[in-house]
Amino acid sequence: MVRKIFFIAAAVFVFNASLYSQVSRWENFTDLKNITSIAADPGSNNVYCASRGGLFVVDASTQKIVNKYSNLNGLINNDLISLTIDNKRRLWIGAGDGSISILNLLDLTWKYIFDIKNSTESNKLINFLLPSGNFMFVATGYGIQKVSIINFNFIDAPYYKLGSFPINTPVYGLTINNNILYAATKSGVASGNTATSNLNDPNSWSNHSGSPLNADVRTIETFDNKIFAGSLTGFSYFDGANWVLYPNGTVANGNTKFIKAIQDKIYFISGNTVYFANVGNLSAINVLRENNNYTTIASDNRALPVMGLSDNGVLLDNNNNYLYPNSPFTNIFNQITIDENDNIWAAGGLGFNGFYKYDGIQWENYNEATHPEIGGNWYQKIVSGNGNVWALGFGGGPTLVRGNIIQNFNSTNSILPGIPGDPLFCVPVGGAYDNSGLFWVSFYLTNTGNSLYVYLGNNEWFGFSNPSTIISASLSKIAIDSYSTKWVASSVGRSGVYFFNENGSLTNTSNDIFGFYDNSDFGSEVTNIYDLIVDKNNEVWIATNNGVFIINNPLGAIQNPAQKPPAQKLGIISGNLKVPFTENCLTITNDILNDKWIGTENNGVFHLSPDGSTLLEQFNTSKSPILSNQIKTIAVSNKTGKAYFGSNNGLSSYATDAIEPVADFDKITASPNPYLVPSSVNLKIDGLVENSIIKIITLSGEVISEFDSPGGRIAVWDGKNKNNELTSTGIYIIVAYNKDGSKVGKGKVAVVRK
Repeated sequence: MVRKIFFIAAAVFVFNASLYSQVSRWENFTDLKNITSIAADPGSNNVYCASRGGLFVVDASTQKIVNKYSNLNGLINNDLISLTIDNKRRLWIGAGDGSISILNLLDLTWKYIFDIKNSTESNKLINFLLPSGNFMFVATGYGIQKVSIINFNFIDAPYYKLGSFPINTPVYGLTINNNILYAATKSGVASGNTATSNLNDPNSWSNHSGSPLNADVRTIETFDNKIFAGSLTGFSYFDGANWVLYPNGTVANGNTKFIKAIQDKIYFISGNTVYFANVGNLSAINVLRENNNYTTIASDNRALPVMGLSDNGVLLDNNNNYLYPNSPFTNIFNQITIDENDNIWAAGGLGFNGFYKYDGIQWENYNEATHPEIGGNWYQKIVSGNGNVWALGFGGGPTLVRGNIIQNFNSTNSILPGIPGDPLFCVPVGGAYDNSGLFWVSFYLTNTGNSLYVYLGNNEWFGFSNPSTIISASLSKIAIDSYSTKWVASSVGRSGVYFFNENGSLTNTSNDIFGFYDNSDFGSEVTNIYDLIVDKNNEVWIATNNGVFIINNPLGAIQNPAQKPPAQKLGIISGNLKVPFTENCLTITNDILNDKWIGTENNGVFHLSPDGSTLLEQFNTSKSPILSNQIKTIAVSNKTGKAYFGSNNGLSSYATDAIEPVADFDKITASPNPYLVPSSVNLKIDGLVENSIIKIITLSGEVISEFDSPGGRIAVWDGKNKNNELTSTGIYIIVAYNKDGSKVGKGKVAVVRK
């Protein structure tokens, strides 16, 4: 049976416009240092570099990066695994989601193959692409596909079973010699004759699974009429009759990551070293590069090797410059915050990632190698306020960053706690500033009985003893309301929300007020509290595994903790009904207009009205360029209105109109101007003070429309008058003023009635 493969042939911008609306509002930030595959264009100096964050292009002659591609300008997916160039100078790009993007290097147009991506296969990785004449052999996580490069049809059904190997054995690499296709697989090496055999028949395949090629054969290559294959445990070659261990003990039993033949030399990566050997003298191996995390090798158009690394971009043979675009240290954004200068800060979330900063132009990475004073590399959370940034280290304590000054606090230089069994392992998990400018920090299971601390300045901390309410608790995210009540998510020991108020006196703990909302207070389905905020109405919003809950009278909790106000479950109006919001919510924030932004486990981002009742927008990977459907953290810039969504696949930003208002009117602008009506977009009115009233007025003084701004710098008008009719062609005055009329601004717009 022959399966057809579906493709779309279109210019990149046509494709993106059809799939995503308002692409220009989006920007994505990914790690481009983790190189997975390299392909050199035979018709130019360009070397194409695939990474787990997208594609970039290096000019081998100038050693400059000349282009970048992502899911915003051509790719289907940024998580790239494999590259090759066919005989028509088209770059084939295989991704982790099964998509194949094809860039014509002659005219820079794109084609796309979705068949594998849209299939029901469980492992859709495009691990390797092998061009052979008019066909492309595709190594996947479930077998091999054969595709015509003429019409993009599948040739044969997928090769699911390769001889005696289990069905759907993952295939990691391919090579062909004298019409024999060789496959490096999880179970060993399989081979079949492409000219005389029906490769859909398992019996047409031969297998080799002798040690060290008995498992996890990750790379295979043809050189000197021999087939070389490498696994996690060794390196062998097939001489046409037998498989022979590579004739050098240094590499014969090593982890062989990649093999590449370039003219009369064979290059290979064993462990952390790149070696090469000359034809006819395999035993005499030479070290090309060593002591680094090399992943792949390719040849540029001068037959010089280009090496990729897992953490440092690409390295051309004739220089020592590691080349990659400026990018975040990794794709993992565990938590983000925006400081007063509109810098983006992110916690890396894993043991070696540290934290990173983006100033709008460049990324700066903070880890022990670059900034030894930070006291560790494992930073899970990050918080900003009062001109400071606090990075919260898992085991290493909180680190204060203020300008160029970095100071780490831990259990050896302060009173901060460790954990039971390790008094030096200091684990801050949440932090927030109160209205007095004091920074409060919560801690994971502590060895002191204190889980909540406040930084008083001048290296001084004060800890609060855990009441019986939260004894042995693990506190995490903190939000602080206008009454200075700390609202803290709690897990281990007692799961729910702890609230605490020092009652106006920090060091006199006898009058402290506290209480607790158990998970059961939010309903039987709630098992985890992930995040919480205090919004502009001083309401506490709590993100859980079963929706969002709102405490709209937080003062009542400290007035009478025994009869605390109930939490109300968020519902969204759909039609004429209010439907409970039941998403697994990992993070929540609000913007300057008090709109709510909720990041979920599986369904991307929900943008809600200030009261949460109306869904304004939803972003997921099917409807937008957002990088993941699992959103771990969200922050919205008041200065630019950009909403940032952090995930394990990188950071996405989306430009909104939620921008802080100006203090005084200067000039009111309108765009687009002239404004054609009817229109699919609203007229944007920019330059407003807080809570402006806007009037649209004819030149003769007639007010045709009047409305309030949402509260920020920008408002919109749909081009209709008070009677909900489209406005006639003409010049109109825009007048805006604040509530008491003491501030007034003016602008003009030309309306053209189509």
